[in-house]
Amino acid sequence: MADHFDTILSDLKNNRESGATSLALLTLSALNDYLAEMPVQSADKIDSFCDALTAARPSMIALGNALKRWQQRLEVADIDFKQQYLSQLVAVYQQLADASEQVAEHAANLIKPGMTVLTHSRSSQVMALFEQALEQYRAFKVIVTVSAPGNEGLLVASQLNRLGIPVTLITDAEMGLVMPDVDINISGCDSWLTDHHFVNKTGTLLQALAAQHFGKPFWVLADSFKNSPQTSHEVVLEAMPVNELPLPEDDDIAAKNVYFETISTRLVTGRVDEHGLQVLQP
Repeated sequence: MADHFDTILSDLKNNRESGATSLALLTLSALNDYLAEMPVQSADKIDSFCDALTAARPSMIALGNALKRWQQRLEVADIDFKQQYLSQLVAVYQQLADASEQVAEHAANLIKPGMTVLTHSRSSQVMALFEQALEQYRAFKVIVTVSAPGNEGLLVASQLNRLGIPVTLITDAEMGLVMPDVDINISGCDSWLTDHHFVNKTGTLLQALAAQHFGKPFWVLADSFKNSPQTSHEVVLEAMPVNELPLPEDDDIAAKNVYFETISTRLVTGRVDEHGLQVLQP
């Protein structure tokens, strides 16, 4: 049992497929199961759990914000502290899930019949948006990048195909090539920074620049759990092992595998949060 938290932490660090919101929800659920089976924990122990989980994925702020909201809800003097921290953890989980659903509902209004949508990487909110639009009987097409090196775009394409949504899979390098045929760009978000930048999977900047070049709208889905107090100069951009790259064997080649980048919001048409659509460009 003592090693179970280490498993939660390891799963969090090694998850390459889930976006910030789905990763936060998975981790909150696992933490709740763990704490439910454990004896009552002290406030200091709860704090140590939160610190370790928050530090595990510094480019993805949603989990850290959810844990902070959980800590702020706790009253240490409560007689049944365990019941309190478990119930409050469930409440924060539901708050995050509701915010994500509201983002998808608002963003579905951006998709008009006959549109071609381009998306990069994998975001649970973007996937929920597609499902919402489909439920409203809107016929549309999606272009999905492979999203190397994690290649999570393959999973997105497969999910869209199972939903019956026409999908085309492209390499990341083809974003500029297909942009003239795109009606709208939809992006997820891992952190929304204080200096007019946001963080997302590498390749998002190329998509935003191509969208601007061809005059195509670029919308970012980001609820308030994504708000970060950091700037683009302070945020940690996570790097993954270079063995994910197909390097030639026995060659002395330097390699980098940074998974996240910052994108200026001057390239963004608007942001969708749980309160609705916010146009950013004049």
